[in-house]
Formats: sequence, structure tokens, C-alpha cells
Amino acid sequence: MKGVAIEVNYQEALAYLYSLSDYERGGSYVRDRNENLPRERCLLEAVGNPHQAYSCTLIAGTKGKGSTAAIIERVLREAGLRTGLYTQPDLHTFRERIRINGQLIGEEDVARLVPELRAAVERIEREGRFGPYITFEVATALAFLYFARQGVEHAVIEVGLGGRLDATNVTMPLVSVITSIGFDHMEVLGDTLTKIATEKAGIIKPQGTVVTSAQASEALLAIAAVSERQQAELIRVGPAEGDPAQEEVRAGRLPPLRYRYALEARTPESQRFTVETPTSVYRGLELSLLGQHQLENATAAIATLEALRHKGIQWSEEALRAGLRSVYWSARLEVIGREPLVVVDGAHTAESMQRLLEALRATFQFRRLVVVLSTLRNKDVAGMVQALAGVDAVVITTVANPRSLRIEEIADQFRTHAPHVPLYHAETSRQAMDLALRLAEREDAVCAAGSLYLAGEVLRWAAARGNQQVAATIEGVDHAG
Repeated sequence: MKGVAIEVNYQEALAYLYSLSDYERGGSYVRDRNENLPRERCLLEAVGNPHQAYSCTLIAGTKGKGSTAAIIERVLREAGLRTGLYTQPDLHTFRERIRINGQLIGEEDVARLVPELRAAVERIEREGRFGPYITFEVATALAFLYFARQGVEHAVIEVGLGGRLDATNVTMPLVSVITSIGFDHMEVLGDTLTKIATEKAGIIKPQGTVVTSAQASEALLAIAAVSERQQAELIRVGPAEGDPAQEEVRAGRLPPLRYRYALEARTPESQRFTVETPTSVYRGLELSLLGQHQLENATAAIATLEALRHKGIQWSEEALRAGLRSVYWSARLEVIGREPLVVVDGAHTAESMQRLLEALRATFQFRRLVVVLSTLRNKDVAGMVQALAGVDAVVITTVANPRSLRIEEIADQFRTHAPHVPLYHAETSRQAMDLALRLAEREDAVCAAGSLYLAGEVLRWAAARGNQQVAATIEGVDHAG
């Protein structure tokens, strides 16, 4: 019997999506991951294979996926293309995950399309061919369907988890991108960089093109091995001052860097940099995103854009410069207060926490640093705590997510790995931010980090305190906290 779509409102559509098994909130899978791609293909086929209606770029990685995706999309939009952008998780509203030309999917569009997908899901599940669908799989189908119905020309798609078995991997991207590789989601992807990188390299297509900004030799060798099996072109991105994997290049196990970046100047508002490509040099590029790691992401985006141009996606240097200058990606070293300096960032791994601290000290001038910290279960809490061993104070809190780690559990990690750091605690993120401001003097800095869920709550705290600039970026709130 064919499923029948029933009219619902936005909140009812959202309730249905979140009623499905949801790794982001539960932290565990309830069925066989090897069914992921056949199940997603089956759902997309039921609604007309919308993902085949436009070209796309697919981006995996531990860190930097969202920023890299945002840069690529912004440049293509500046070039006049009708763009789709699919990312996750969201900070304030589910609708942030799905954008066309920078505009969030409307509540009415979610309400109109979800019943169509629900009818298809229920029909497939009645047939008993697969285990239950999860929130991410249906949300991915929603994005692809919306892009097709709205006439998107090129979609920039961020992988949800891993790559090889992720629902987004049903696409056939013109270019696959793998950003920085580190330790995260090890219970699913594996406990070594080789295993993690191999899972992420699962997005590399036969005779395809892959751009990577990964720097660790172990991860790069895994990516290169998959590229060789797939007979794909591997394009590496890295710093101009030297290749961290030069020994493997000399031994013939890796190709040399083809895109190199170098900082020219940095201010608290932007950074200027140079990129050397195989055929030219871009000088005086201005990037609105802060931190050395964003130069890496921007260079990966430039390498990807040049690969896309070879495949027929046209853009100009003027569009490139305008896109880099105007791109905005929330909760990435985002300044939300002055005197004291207040920064919010989504860093949630040991490596990204270390990069955040380096970027704070390189970009801003301050005396003491007070960190507001909350994180989720299954994260490398010990590694994050070790990265924070040199800060002046930490306020531990929780977020409105079932996976939020308890205050005492985080405090135990500090007592073990950073016993000299003064600790404070607050039950909610808003209380934690208020406490951090009381602890900080005008010449100090406060930084909230450890989870994108914390970042979202802190941004809403800032908006509620009257920060109009932050309030203007929040286009609806679905979440508590």
C-alpha cells in the first residue's frame, strides 16, 4: 500500500524527525551501519532520486568541514551559482542545516516535505528490508529533495560521521574533500588515525578527485592508499614553511604539497594571506575567519574550487576574494564581547582545543584567560583538559543535551591532568557565563568552548543580554538552553 502524506506544521515535522533514532542526542547506533547506504538510496529512489539533479562537493574530516564548506559555498554564490549548503549539527534551529544561497530552509518547506519523506520511510519499513531510519538519514534526504525542488545548481555537502558509510556518500561529487584528521567518534570509526582516515577516505570515488588538508603522515598514508585503489587524483594542501610529511614524500609514499599557504598579516577582525597554487599565486587574500587553522581550511577550499573549475564549475578571482572576505561561520573564534574580550568556539577535540588556544593568543591581546567548558560523552576529555592546563581559570558547566558530561566527571579530569587550574562550576551555561564575567577583569578574556551545543547556548545568552549583532544571526530557536 502506498504511503499517504499528511499535512503537518513545522513543529510536528520536527518532532517526527527527532522521534527517529538520533546519534547526536543518544550517542549510540541501534542497527547495522552496513545498511546505511542501501537504506538511503532506497529512500531517495522513493522520492525521485533528487540528489542526481545537481552537481556537488562532498566534505569529510574531523575538524574544519563546516568552515571549508562555508567558504566554498560563499565563493560559488559570489560567482552567481545557485548554491545549496548542507551541514550539521545546528546551533539554534534545525533549519540552519539546509541553506540555499545562504538562506535557511523555511519552516513551511520543512512542513511540506517531511510528510512526503515520512510516507516513503513508513512504506519502506513496512516492507521489512532494512532496520529503522535515523534522524540524519531522513534529514539528508530532506536536504537533497529541497535542493532539487528549488533548482540548486551546485550543493556543498558536509559528511555527518566518518564518510564511507555516511548517508551523504550516496552522492557522486565532482570533488571529494578531507580536512584535518584527529581522534573523535573512535567508538564508531576506530582507535587509530589510520582507521579513522580510512573511514573518511571512503568518500573518494573511482577516477575522482580528492583534496586533503590532513597533515599527519599516518592519516595521509591511509588517504593515499584509498586514492590509489580508486585511481583518484590526490591533491594535498599545507603550510608554505614546510611539509610535515616530507619524509614520506621523499620516500615516494605521498605526493608533494600542491597548494601552500602563508600568513601575511593578522588583526582581531581578519587575516591576510598568500596561496601558491600549481599555476599561480594569490596574494593579499583577506579572510574573515580567524585562526591559523582557518588559513588551512581556506586553502583547501581554493584547491577544491580550482578542481571544480576544471570540471566546469566557473568562478572568477573577484568572486574568490569577495567570498573569502565575506564568509561568516558562527561559533568559530567568534567575538561576542569586549572588555573583557568574550569569544565562543565549537572546539570539541584535544587538537582543536589546542588550536583554539594558539589562535586566541596569536590574534588577541589579553592578560588572563577564563574558559567556560562543557563537553559531551565519548569525547577526549582528558586531551582537552591537558590542552587547558595553562589557562587561568575554568568554569565547568553542562548543556541541555542528554550526552552532556556531568560537572564532577569533568572536574575529575582536571584533578588528574591539570590539578593547578582553579576550577569553578555552574549548573547552566548562562550561569557559567555570568560567573566567568565576574571572574574576569576588563583586560582579561573569556572563552566558551568544548561543544557546539555549548556554543549555541552561549550565543543565545549573548543575544538575551542585548548583543544585537549576535541576535541578528539567530534565525529561530528550536533548542532548550
